[in-house]
Amino acid sequence: MNSEIIYRPWSNVCEELLEQKDSIYFVIDSKVRTHLPSWIQTFPKIYWVLDPEREKNLKSLELIAEAFVKSGISRSSKIIAIGGGATTDLAGFAAATIMRGIHWVSIPTTLLAMVDGSLGGKVAVNIPLGKNLLGAFHAPDKVYICEEFLNSLSVLETQSGKGEILKYGFLSLDIREMILNQDKIDLISMACAKYKKELTDRDFREKGDRIFLNLGHTLGHAFESTLRIPHGLAVAMGINYIFKIFELHGLLAEWKKLALSLGLPIEKLQVQAYSQFSLTKLINAMRADKKKDGQDIQIVLLKDMGEPFVCRLDLEQFLKKVEEYDEFKS
Repeated sequence: MNSEIIYRPWSNVCEELLEQKDSIYFVIDSKVRTHLPSWIQTFPKIYWVLDPEREKNLKSLELIAEAFVKSGISRSSKIIAIGGGATTDLAGFAAATIMRGIHWVSIPTTLLAMVDGSLGGKVAVNIPLGKNLLGAFHAPDKVYICEEFLNSLSVLETQSGKGEILKYGFLSLDIREMILNQDKIDLISMACAKYKKELTDRDFREKGDRIFLNLGHTLGHAFESTLRIPHGLAVAMGINYIFKIFELHGLLAEWKKLALSLGLPIEKLQVQAYSQFSLTKLINAMRADKKKDGQDIQIVLLKDMGEPFVCRLDLEQFLKKVEEYDEFKS
């Protein structure tokens, strides 16, 4: 099922939701409460998420289901998710499982969610063994992109979104040029969302080219969980080190150009910046990554800019390459 991506002012979206108030249920990140009209703030059918990444788990799923069932949710109801990627992930997984699946709408409020997390129909929760290990493919009917939310983001949240945008610069020559030309970030984010939609519409269940969107994520997820850094910065860091490990020097030069054009903090995308870095923890995190396939792992690399391909490696051979990389041992 494909989602409709709609660019619309936030005030207009609120008017549309008000017309549907009898059939909708909200899952909302509490940090955006002040950006909501009073009727939503006082709406009786809301599950407020206080700490999205920590609450993206089975316990929260159970609490959402219990609250909404008590409030009379039915198969004709619709869940409206308002927040960043962790909130839309949690709400989408609730929509996928309540009543064996109901409709939902995503309203991302962070740059990262606008270009990646809220798009494509992957929904999931975390368990102690790893991120997103329990999930489903359940696309929202609509994704509303409201530019007003970009003005409310912290520097770190904006940097995280730009870290994910960096990925798209390697996958699409058009987006690369937009980044190097330093086009407005809302225009670049629209191009990223369009690219992901076209790819996921062709390959919803990741049986083909959709896997290219995982560029940098194998190491990135491991950096994110072990260094406790935002997802987008971890992905940018993961791309950097996958190019280093495979000695792709031309792509490393491109990485630096794109990172500088996006204003990313390059000094924070090196392991030397983190005293808590542990090679052992990094390896263990990659062993738990859901992208492994039996004894193999699929790594996204590039022949050239805009030409991604999948390299299938024995997991232990890949982990040995990681362990032997000098920068990780120092």
